[in-house]
Amino acid sequence: MHLPLIIDTLVKRYEQSSVVRGLVQLIPLSIGSALDTAVLTRVQSIRADRAHAFFDELAKGKEQLRPELLENNEFLHCYFATVAAALRTQRTEKIQALARLLRSSTVSGKMVIVDEYEEFLSILSELSYRELSVLTVLHGYESRHPHQVGENDLQRANRFWEAFHNQVVVELPIRPNEVDSILTRLNRSGCYETFTGGYLDYTGGKGKITPLFHRLKEVALNADS
Repeated sequence: MHLPLIIDTLVKRYEQSSVVRGLVQLIPLSIGSALDTAVLTRVQSIRADRAHAFFDELAKGKEQLRPELLENNEFLHCYFATVAAALRTQRTEKIQALARLLRSSTVSGKMVIVDEYEEFLSILSELSYRELSVLTVLHGYESRHPHQVGENDLQRANRFWEAFHNQVVVELPIRPNEVDSILTRLNRSGCYETFTGGYLDYTGGKGKITPLFHRLKEVALNADS
């Protein structure tokens, strides 16, 4: 599918939203002319599929995007960075999360400053879909197991950790001996914190979701964000 046809198809797809149509016409689908024609066509087709996933999710918001966004420098800055990340992303679920993040930036009170947006975008871009899934599964267990009276974080985690471990091994899937390594890597995101310190009988390997992940889930990972 040639570039003009891709743009024309996307514009027609979102004819009900003037803002989405305007954003479509700004997307950088062009990749130059140095590639073989067959390869170029395939790459552009892949980018078109990713653009479809991104804009379909962006258009799902309960409220129509406001036309003045197309003249807002901060929003356009966020848009260009986000759509570029989406076109580099293979998993549809991550592309949809990126679209929800951008949509959240248009909702009053959800995003404080552009710096915060860039931080969330960086986390989504750097974490794999599997890593995000591990965090989401762990968040679910924590939500279903609130702290009991007098219980510390490790004691709470001990009540569900084996079930959490088994679920991510089976569903994602992850090799059993690699779960701890993935969790250790997740510390870099700021969304997960490994337990350290003098817990009695603690042998390591457990941790908890941080407030940063709660915010990321609110602005990008919830289907209705």
